[in-house]
Amino acid sequence: MNSPSHVRLLWICAALLPIVLLTTGCGNTDSEAAVMTETATTEATSVLDRPIEVETVRLALRSVDDRVDLPADILPFREATLAAEVPGVVRKVHAGAGDWVEAGEVLLEIDTETSENQLAEATAVHRQAQAQFERAEALLAKKSITQQQFLDAITQRDVAVTQLARAKLQLAKSKVKAPWAGTVSVQRLEAGDYAQPGQPAFDLVDVAHLKVVAPAPASDVPFLETGLPAHVQVDVFPGETFDGEVTRLGTMLDAGARTLDVEVEIVNPNGNLRPGLAARLSIPLRQTAEALVLPLDAVIDLGDSDAVYVLEDGRAQRRLVEVGRLLAGDRAVIDSGLSPGDEIIVVGQKQVSPGQRVVTPES
Repeated sequence: MNSPSHVRLLWICAALLPIVLLTTGCGNTDSEAAVMTETATTEATSVLDRPIEVETVRLALRSVDDRVDLPADILPFREATLAAEVPGVVRKVHAGAGDWVEAGEVLLEIDTETSENQLAEATAVHRQAQAQFERAEALLAKKSITQQQFLDAITQRDVAVTQLARAKLQLAKSKVKAPWAGTVSVQRLEAGDYAQPGQPAFDLVDVAHLKVVAPAPASDVPFLETGLPAHVQVDVFPGETFDGEVTRLGTMLDAGARTLDVEVEIVNPNGNLRPGLAARLSIPLRQTAEALVLPLDAVIDLGDSDAVYVLEDGRAQRRLVEVGRLLAGDRAVIDSGLSPGDEIIVVGQKQVSPGQRVVTPES
């Protein structure tokens, strides 16, 4: 039999054996990890040393004219629906769709026979009432009638005057006239139609001037004001620019889109521009004397920050920046993070990593 001390020794050896084995295993693992890390570092360094061709721009302070460019709609300067004011058969139509009409020009006539008869009757009643008033006035001077009889004569005369005025107005309303000079866009009644009071007869538009309306984002609202110059371009007239100025700003922003309507007035002397055409509206807002400007594509979106790649000693180095105002032509003002003279990668920036060796066509 084994002695108690011999048994105790065997138990200690059994307990130490896993620890020895584990220690030996860990030593091997650390050695292998070190080798793998060294290999990965070597491979990464090799990748960063492979040159990637890029294009760059060198930053310089420049004057920036900030403007807002907006999609816009062209609308008539004013428009109106002209309606019949009295019932009757349409006797004559003097204008049709597309016709230019002057202010006060008669566009349509409704049968006036009834109105003329009413006017003749009202004229006769007025004549009689006027004669009775003059007679009563003479008799009152002779005290041949009472004061009440004289007041009755005055009342009859005044009623007759009112009826005559109403009959004249009714006759005048049998003609639909243009309230201002413009173009008939729609003719809704023809000769022989029976017109009801309030029934639309014509749509009239003024296109000698036009309104250009566009929604401006809330960020630009503080810089907008009436009187600012504006420039309008229309797709169907490439290369042409129509100048105007801001004439009206909306009172409230659209709750959903957070935009404010901006209205610009332009002249349309030859009538080439038509309401309904799509346009682009450009309004200069403010000028910055010294600013650093980059193409917006050069900026890398990191999620919670923005960055650009700067060329330093032949390698691309990532630098965090603060982007300011967005400008027309997909450009942006850089408020901080860069300095004049920095060489910024603007082509190939999405293919490089920090520390990447790069070459330019000029190098």
